[in-house]
Amino acid sequence: MDFLRENWFQIAAGLTALCLLIFNIILSCRLRAYKKLTRLVQGGTVEEHIVALGERLGAQQRAISENRDAIADLRQQVSCFPHHWHLERYNAFENTGSDLSFSLALLNDMKDGFVLTGIFGREDTRIYAKPVNAGKSAYHLSEEEELAIKKAIKTNADHRERG
Repeated sequence: MDFLRENWFQIAAGLTALCLLIFNIILSCRLRAYKKLTRLVQGGTVEEHIVALGERLGAQQRAISENRDAIADLRQQVSCFPHHWHLERYNAFENTGSDLSFSLALLNDMKDGFVLTGIFGREDTRIYAKPVNAGKSAYHLSEEEELAIKKAIKTNADHRERG
């Protein structure tokens, strides 16, 4: 007990020095890990890596903008294609069997396109095509042709609601 009373200052100083040594070792390990973390594979720093990522992000944003413009152009081109249609089958003559005659309306978004009619008879089949502008034709349309056009236009409206 006399030893502790006589040497308490040296013991406290030694314990303090030991704690500081352990703390210094821990900080050195953490500093080494931090430096390793800040060095990239190419040898650059985190700041250099962030700048490079910013440049890549800018390039990707420009590419996205170009793609949006290209998609808008494609949508405009596709709207001119006849992609809304309806096929109306019917029996043109009483003395023939089944619904072998047809009227096929193909229209684009502006209701422009054509109606193709095939009339099946016992001895021959005739096919006619009539242009359609804004849902109407300059030529006389049969009931079946008008029905095919109306249903194609309705299909067009249904397609927009789903799309």
